[in-house]
Amino acid sequence: MPDSPHDVFSLVTPADIRRIRDTAQENFIKLMDKVFDRLLVLKASRDLAKNPTTTKQLLNCVRVLARLIPFVYEARSDGSTIEDIVLWTQRPRPGSGADYSLGKQLVSATIDLLFTSGFTVPQATVGEDTAVRYTIWENGVGQTSSLGSSKENVSNRIEVLRLLLVLCCKTMYVPPARSVAIANRALHTIAYNANKKMVLCLLCSLLNTSLKEHSQGWAIPYRNSTAINPADELTLHAMQALFIMLEYQTPATKGGQSSDAGSDATSAEESNANTPSMVLVTGTETGTQNLFRVFVSKLHRQQEFDYLIGNIMRLLEETMRSNLSILASVTKQPTRHVMPQEATILLWLLLENNSLFKEYVVDHNRSLRLFSVLLYFMLNGYTDPAQSGMVRTISHILHYLSEDGQFATRLMQPFDQSILPSQMRIVDASLTHADFMINTAFTLLCSSKPYLVPVYSNLLLLVRNVSPYLTQISQMTADKLLSLFDIISSPAFVISEPYHVRWLIYLIEVFDYVVHYRAIDNPHLMYSMVKARSCFVRLKAFDLDKAKGELAALREKKSKSDATRTIGSLGAKADAASVTPVPSLATLKPDDSSEGAASPALSDKARGKRPDPGPASTSDTREQATTSTAPKQASPGQFQPSTEWVFSWLPDLPLDPIIAVLDALSVHVDRISNDVQRSAELAPPTEPIPSDGGKSNLEPDQSDTKPADQTSTEPIATADPTLAIIHWLSSNAMTQAMPDLEDSMPEIRPRLQGMSPALVVWFKSLLWSMVYSSGVKPFGIWKNTHVRLFVIKSSQ
Repeated sequence: MPDSPHDVFSLVTPADIRRIRDTAQENFIKLMDKVFDRLLVLKASRDLAKNPTTTKQLLNCVRVLARLIPFVYEARSDGSTIEDIVLWTQRPRPGSGADYSLGKQLVSATIDLLFTSGFTVPQATVGEDTAVRYTIWENGVGQTSSLGSSKENVSNRIEVLRLLLVLCCKTMYVPPARSVAIANRALHTIAYNANKKMVLCLLCSLLNTSLKEHSQGWAIPYRNSTAINPADELTLHAMQALFIMLEYQTPATKGGQSSDAGSDATSAEESNANTPSMVLVTGTETGTQNLFRVFVSKLHRQQEFDYLIGNIMRLLEETMRSNLSILASVTKQPTRHVMPQEATILLWLLLENNSLFKEYVVDHNRSLRLFSVLLYFMLNGYTDPAQSGMVRTISHILHYLSEDGQFATRLMQPFDQSILPSQMRIVDASLTHADFMINTAFTLLCSSKPYLVPVYSNLLLLVRNVSPYLTQISQMTADKLLSLFDIISSPAFVISEPYHVRWLIYLIEVFDYVVHYRAIDNPHLMYSMVKARSCFVRLKAFDLDKAKGELAALREKKSKSDATRTIGSLGAKADAASVTPVPSLATLKPDDSSEGAASPALSDKARGKRPDPGPASTSDTREQATTSTAPKQASPGQFQPSTEWVFSWLPDLPLDPIIAVLDALSVHVDRISNDVQRSAELAPPTEPIPSDGGKSNLEPDQSDTKPADQTSTEPIATADPTLAIIHWLSSNAMTQAMPDLEDSMPEIRPRLQGMSPALVVWFKSLLWSMVYSSGVKPFGIWKNTHVRLFVIKSSQ
């Protein structure tokens, strides 16, 4: 008799299972029926808690089913599966002869095993005549005390939860394009067709187990890569089961009814009056509700919210401290499997499904701390493709929170950088949380990572939603924002990809909101916009032919550069070679001081000392140079913009009021700059520098050898007018100088986060890839099966 899951998985190989499935299908079905029938007999045994042999046999039945079921969902060589025949077709049950569906009975029995007396819950908590009783495992949501489970109970829960995940893993074997349209019957049976008491107990048990803190005391734990703490493994499986239950939504048919809701499905009519109907991304109602989502949406007690946000913050901060402190990583072993990825996914699911919880997070006194920690994990993980899922999840969380005006207002509070490592800190004591948010967005956008493209959209939406509430943005932050706009608004960048226009629109809306609502509150940002006025004018005069010529020239230059690269440079830039050569955001650096958007304002006299560039601006000159080259034919698969495409977005950009304001302000900015320059030239020369030049008395005095005319004969040729300009831009005089904007005043309305089909598919892939990777490590549950939802790459 096998003693562990390893024995079962090593004795029964994938080749053996496929051979029986494909050549002796009746025998495969009989094997499944016999094992399940034996499981039912053992589950009903009254001496289950007292007889170790019975428990061992029951566990082996669970392990064999967990080994066989993935091959039921896996497509055969001809593309068909035996799922319907094995799991959902009515047939006589062995021994009784009554018709039954193995899939539904197996799901029901697996749920019962999670609450079986003496097996997964303590014997003392259940009456002598009741083998199964739905109760909550741990204290937390819905429960004030813990059951006090033994290590055997914990071990058995791990095995049964593993079987539950396997039962629901059909989604892994469906192509991404069809994953939204094809129902998962096992998940539907649990989430839609189950009784409410079972769902409530299972939900609270999984949620409380996921967030339970495992105290390590003062002992220094030994780190062993092969040893897995059972408590941590149970936490991992509980979280994964919770995620797939909350994420699942049954596809709807054209009539609006659930495609998998049969006549035997139990309805949720009693909950319909108090809960919103679940609507698919297509906008059609499912007809029934995911009861896990219903119960999560009904959470409302403050102590439950305190428990949820407190433990999510604990999981994040434990990992953060272990990353920042060598001592912490030695003396305190963080939760092995529950990393920030799982904590952020749980936070996102709770926010999406409970509006009261979102309000609680926004109003919580630690909301800014949570915001800072999430930004830390974005900065810490954006360079690692393996953490791109976590970074994208965080971007969705921040975008979702930014839809609340109260949260956006709180971001104007001072930012405490002490929680960050030194390499992430910014040398500016006046930073607000909004400053750090914009700097983080700038850093990620400048990285130009292809796998972060969806994150870039969320970051720009985050800045856009917060922009109506921005106050006192620092000069450094303002210059970075305008440098970003200079690149994104460049003609070649706009037409290189279709989604670049969305980024441009988000940034234009940022400046539109600031000009109309927060001009006097952001003198530094207004000053940077005045300096970058040419970028707005260039965009207003956008010409598709010139843009195509500029893009063609850049691509030709890139191709020539690639042809001359050495073998070593090819290896170093392998990832960048797949990206279309366009004006890159990576060319922006935090400390860049090149001319353009961030160049300081100059007086007329100072401008006269520079070579005359002619009537055309820098951008116009660049366009004229590139348009002399005829645009090349676009490569297959490249985006080909048309005149109709340009007119679908360009006329709607609110450029006129922005340019009108900048034109009006630039007159006064130039005047102030000229006045400061003139005052500096008329000022008397400065006093000669003392002979010792501020040196210490121990240094030899060499003033006697220095020519006398070098001390004070150099007049001040220029003066920095920045302080005077900023002072004027923050005064009422600036408001009086601005044109009337009442007719163009935009409505303050956030851009909401919608669950598009592409986002739903990505989220499914993320969750199930996490389930797959965790199942591979111990003994390979899904290893060597033909998964189709995502691509598996070897680490070697």
